[in-house]
Amino acid sequence: MRLLYIDPHPVPDTCPEAMQILQTVDGLAQVGCEVILATPRPRADCRAEQVLGRPASAGIVFRHLSDLRGHRWLPLRSGRLFYRAACRLVGELEGVDGILVRNLKLAEALLALPKRPPIVFETHEVFARTFAEDRPDPAWRDRRKLAALRRREGGVYARSDGIAALTRWLLDDLREEYGVTTPGVVVPDGVDLAAAQAVRVKLAWSDPPELLYLGSLHPWKGVGRLIAALPGIADACLVIAGGPQARIAELERQAAALGVAGRVRCLGSVPPERRFQVIADADVCLLPLTDTSIGSRYTSPLKLFEYMAAGKPIVAADVPALRSVITDGVDGVLAPVDDERLLAAAINGLLADRGHALALGRAAQQRAADYAWTVRALTLRRFFDELRKNQND
Repeated sequence: MRLLYIDPHPVPDTCPEAMQILQTVDGLAQVGCEVILATPRPRADCRAEQVLGRPASAGIVFRHLSDLRGHRWLPLRSGRLFYRAACRLVGELEGVDGILVRNLKLAEALLALPKRPPIVFETHEVFARTFAEDRPDPAWRDRRKLAALRRREGGVYARSDGIAALTRWLLDDLREEYGVTTPGVVVPDGVDLAAAQAVRVKLAWSDPPELLYLGSLHPWKGVGRLIAALPGIADACLVIAGGPQARIAELERQAAALGVAGRVRCLGSVPPERRFQVIADADVCLLPLTDTSIGSRYTSPLKLFEYMAAGKPIVAADVPALRSVITDGVDGVLAPVDDERLLAAAINGLLADRGHALALGRAAQQRAADYAWTVRALTLRRFFDELRKNQND
């Protein structure tokens, strides 16, 4: 099968979106697909090895399209030139069995082509819902933007040949929001099992134990709740890896106000190739989230699967998207999202019973095999096969 993945963000890159795209196409290549990855040219210092920890699989063909956004002599913000280049590429290529895309404006441009392979839109959120949640009291400009966003998003979902959603709740919500019947498939994010198993194994817990949060520091991630819970957690320090310096400063001020600044260590941005070692050095891994659509129903966190693959005991938010992965008391612990006291109690329970914590980590590691990138890739390949079969019937 020959697939084309197009995105207006340079790949490889170290931002989460670009990392997820590279891991997806690498998984597709591992299961026998030829994948043409068409993006703007990445920076010279960004290589696939930085993300994957190894060279990209042989089945990937990197195709760099012209993109003048941000150029010093043509400082455009619009991606229209890139979209045009992408449309030309689709017209030039022969023998492509399907196109995968996750950018709404790009998808809109490709769907307008008169002749094209089947297009699957990979959705990570219902943009109109998350936009509205972020603006509970919208100004008139926000209302105009929301109306335009709903038109674009609804049109893409309705006209795509298929939809690949991170969670079943996301697929349900977009069908409810727009009334579309487009064929859909659930494809959670994944993990590179070999990379997780290649790092140095920690033989004993630190003293005091180290609790780890690794990932972005967006408010919907709920990291502030970890700091709020820390005064109720006995004899442990919190390591926060990731995020920009401005957000780190906010969290450090919160920790100081609660009197736990000495128990919080912020590492800042961690190079992707080091992330598994950072996880391996932790004792308990944490994934708090908030009760928002993106935090509770749409997320399929890369870091959750990486924690699992590393065999770490996990305390995570008790939200639908995570309940579909973690069974409370079997391969992790789920804690309410809005109660720092109960979050602290869940963490204290693992710290007090390390045998149980290690057993949960071993069970999580076994469960992680269900979320390998190659598992995701096989699901996508079968979905494209079904779409082609239906198109030919």
